[in-house]
Amino acid sequence: MKLRRVVFGLATAALLLSGVVPASAAAPARLSVSGANVVDPAGNPIVLRGYNWGHWGTVQTEDPGDHVAAGANSVRIPLRWWGEWKDDVDSRDPDVANTSHIKPGHLDLLTRTIEQASAAGLWITLFVDSDYGQGAGGRPDNFWTNPEMKQQFKEVWQFLARKYKNTPYMGAFEILPEPKPIGQSDAKVRAFYDEMTLAIREIDRRTPVVVGPNDNYSCSRLEGAYTTVDPKVIYTCNYFIFENPLNRIKAITDFRTAHSVPVWINQVGIEGCNDDAVAKQKARDVLGAFQDNGIGWAWWTYRINGSNPCTHGIYYLDPNAPDGWALKKAWRNLVNGYLAP
Repeated sequence: MKLRRVVFGLATAALLLSGVVPASAAAPARLSVSGANVVDPAGNPIVLRGYNWGHWGTVQTEDPGDHVAAGANSVRIPLRWWGEWKDDVDSRDPDVANTSHIKPGHLDLLTRTIEQASAAGLWITLFVDSDYGQGAGGRPDNFWTNPEMKQQFKEVWQFLARKYKNTPYMGAFEILPEPKPIGQSDAKVRAFYDEMTLAIREIDRRTPVVVGPNDNYSCSRLEGAYTTVDPKVIYTCNYFIFENPLNRIKAITDFRTAHSVPVWINQVGIEGCNDDAVAKQKARDVLGAFQDNGIGWAWWTYRINGSNPCTHGIYYLDPNAPDGWALKKAWRNLVNGYLAP
């Protein structure tokens, strides 16, 4: 036994000296950024397309495989922290002894959800939403005015980066969606993202981060989000579809060209019943423009925790359905038609 340990130790030392790392010890592959492109682990440009699993706890076993079969290569997954949502969605744990600041049951559910996506080979964008922290609804108590809560949020991200830094297919960390703090300039919002990015980089230097502009991720304010704090930054903005559905495309492509940086749409979607021809045409126009311009996107959303068939969601709750879910088949067919390259 002693001889075996000595031989193993010598072999390990030889590998370290040669620069060869055993496969079991190798870190999982990661996406990266090259100019205006997100690139896969082989260095090839990849346009991330997929769905949001936007409503907490609604993911079903079949969802990851269905996405992959339709051509999706990515998914956006939330953790909601410090806000007001229904059905115990807020994951913040006020227990000071819990240094993660995340309720254990919520963390377990998040991990199971991430594992489902990872096992299917879907690149994951993990985002931490905070209605209160972002200043939603004009709330004056937010991350820009409350240093204690900002510090807790930073510790949340450092905990998550440490926990998932070796998870396969962890594609990006989206720091905070839709900032709209009252009276805070674009520069102040950018400084917040810079601080959080550097805090994440203390733990994980490989996984890209996603940042966006002030005023609820307004595409017209992308310029104010531009940063040089880190080379692995993916920019984003919201693209909910209303009138003039193509009115933000030029702002996106101009910003991407001006700075040679990637832009990915974290949320694109439109309310509409299954037979709403007008809404579906607007969706085709926008998804077609994304396709023509090489803009990645995540559709909002795959399942909604609600029973209204005419709002967002490919699936909605229906107590009369065998599994409790009703499918808007025409909408699934439409979105799926733009997933494959």
